[in-house]
Amino acid sequence: MMRLRMERIAHYLVLYPALSIGDAAFQSGFSSSSTFIRAFKKYYGTTPEGFRNLSLDEISKIGTSKPRKGQSYELQSSEFWSLNLMNEDVTDLTPEMRIGVKMIRSLNVAFIDSHLGDEDAIPNTFKALTRWAAPRDLITPDTQFIGIFLDMPFFTEYDKCRYRSCISLPEGFIAPKDIGSAIIPGGKYACYPMKGSIRSVFKSLIAFGHGWLEQSGYQIAEITGFELYPENPASRPYESIQRQIFIPVKPA
Repeated sequence: MMRLRMERIAHYLVLYPALSIGDAAFQSGFSSSSTFIRAFKKYYGTTPEGFRNLSLDEISKIGTSKPRKGQSYELQSSEFWSLNLMNEDVTDLTPEMRIGVKMIRSLNVAFIDSHLGDEDAIPNTFKALTRWAAPRDLITPDTQFIGIFLDMPFFTEYDKCRYRSCISLPEGFIAPKDIGSAIIPGGKYACYPMKGSIRSVFKSLIAFGHGWLEQSGYQIAEITGFELYPENPASRPYESIQRQIFIPVKPA
């Protein structure tokens, strides 16, 4: 629980430079700024203000470790989040992303969580959701299949990064206690088409954040976005599916 609290607030410190340390302490559930600063320094080896002044490459080195050998996606954290990637690749990537902004309605979803360290995590969790939903007549032509990255390898060891596989539920349907349920809030989202591996998704998010977003007049509204699949990911390899990435935004 402490790891998740620290990693979540690390996202906020980087995404929202104007967020005060007092507000950061409150949002992360600490009773005082001094208690929060001590806990943060113990976890990351630096104060929250010091953390903000680090480069992305420096943050990745203190906040993550390299994945175990044999991981299917072979993601190298410090290499992937390097400044070289940001400076050299963002300009080339951003025009290709076809980013737009649209309003979406809130979605009631059922979900199963997994970890990206398992190479079959995404198709297997959607298969499990389908086995639960199909006998209850919850898989229809209107069903939406959604994936949410709950953690990023920027702050979290790759095999501990959580992924939430979701299917939309009819309005008013209440999921039983043996299945997770949540609401994806409606509002304004930046979106762009995406096809490729997990690494490609993370790379596109860097391009989004340090290319389009900085010139758009928007800022990220919440740290968790989602990807929308045109079909059930249980039936096709993840990297072969053309999908849409949605990131909540608000005026800067």
